Amino acid sequence: MGYFRKIFIANRGEIACRAIRPARELGIPVVAGYSDCDALSLHVKLADEAVRLGPSPASMSYLDIETVLRAARDTGCDAIFPGYGFLAENPDFADAVEREGLVFIGPSARVMRILGDKIAARKALSASGVPVTPAIEDIKDAGQVVKFGNEVGWPLLIKASAGGGGKGMQKISSPREVEEGLASARSVAEKAFGKGTVFVEKFIEGGRHIEFQFLADRYGNVIHLGERECSIQRRHQKLVEEAPSSLLTPEIRAKMGAIVVKAMKDIGYETAGTLEFLVDRGGKFYALEVNTRIQVEHTVTEMISGFDIIRKMYKISAGDKLSLRQEDVLLRGHAIQCRVNAEDPKNHFAPAFGKITFLRQISGPFVRTESGIYQGWEVPPFYDSLLSKICSVGKDRETAIQRMRRALREYDLWGVRTTIPLLRRIMDHRDFVSGDIHTGFIEENIAGLTEYEDAEEEIFKTARFVAEVSGLGRNLHSG
Repeated sequence: MGYFRKIFIANRGEIACRAIRPARELGIPVVAGYSDCDALSLHVKLADEAVRLGPSPASMSYLDIETVLRAARDTGCDAIFPGYGFLAENPDFADAVEREGLVFIGPSARVMRILGDKIAARKALSASGVPVTPAIEDIKDAGQVVKFGNEVGWPLLIKASAGGGGKGMQKISSPREVEEGLASARSVAEKAFGKGTVFVEKFIEGGRHIEFQFLADRYGNVIHLGERECSIQRRHQKLVEEAPSSLLTPEIRAKMGAIVVKAMKDIGYETAGTLEFLVDRGGKFYALEVNTRIQVEHTVTEMISGFDIIRKMYKISAGDKLSLRQEDVLLRGHAIQCRVNAEDPKNHFAPAFGKITFLRQISGPFVRTESGIYQGWEVPPFYDSLLSKICSVGKDRETAIQRMRRALREYDLWGVRTTIPLLRRIMDHRDFVSGDIHTGFIEENIAGLTEYEDAEEEIFKTARFVAEVSGLGRNLHSG
């Protein structure tokens, strides 16, 4: 069947580059939008056409709904792919796209409104039989929270009902922290999402973050593509992901997968999404949220399933029917992804900016890089710090770790601080290697994971000096 005349990519960076490739394979021209600081970015170079959206701040370019719609309409696009971040989970944007007579490549605005609000999502998932953490969804005062904490046990976690990325999240360990924690969480949520509503749930100590990838069409067919382990996080944001999880048995995987499929059928989901769970030390699992978009870590699922998830999103949005049954989904081997962020782990993961003076990305068998950067490109201060993603795959977890170690040694990026040295140490850490991990892993081990400073700081300074002054000495290795 025919798909789209032309797709507008309403995003930037590595996900925009990633989204262009399957469109090209399907013979669909692609238009990229860009802000002023992204005029020379890689996604602009890869696209068939490019349109300026506005100044560098996202609010004046990538987040401006009318500007994005005008750019798509004026270039003859009949579909918009939002990626992740920016407008990807904005139901008002999805509605506006449909009013323009275009196709929004993602779930409906109705579904996004249900699942985009964490309180509404909890209720919808619970109604479908999905376990959710004990929580107070309607907070009247601090005393109510104290009483709840005394009943279920401390600590508790305050969450914003809207948005994501860990913003507005506060851990409170005792009754005396409740009032200040509520005020702080509400303030952050109001500033970040324009909505100060929060709820409180039981904090699961030593939990594992497990999420299930699923695909759904408009005809009510849903399949899942297995789970991903996303427990290696900093400030509630993921750094390392892998598939499958070393925690789940085939029986638990099948049980969780069946729950995911039923819930998405009940809700009426379409295209791709992810249902996130927290698994406690006793093996009980609780739903966290549904991500109504493609996720950064979808690549590890692709590497063990053989599916191109974004290609599937294009075809489903164009009206294709999912022809596969759940038993047709075969997962082989083990894959790991590391996020290379422009951040300084030694300085509380502060964002890093500047020119990439030298870049050697990885190559070789059983590894994959998703990137939106190149040598000479300026890392802007306006957006998310993600530069690229490194993926490795092997017949088992041990082999995937070995290949990731090799890939991280080969990756050279000079000019800005990155998470590469930290990622190298994670791959060597005995608890990570043994699979004894949880969401507090980085926080508990940060001192040892950043011991590279004394040795590698000098290498970084030397490499930057050599690259900028003489262009020589490129055998140096630096993060």
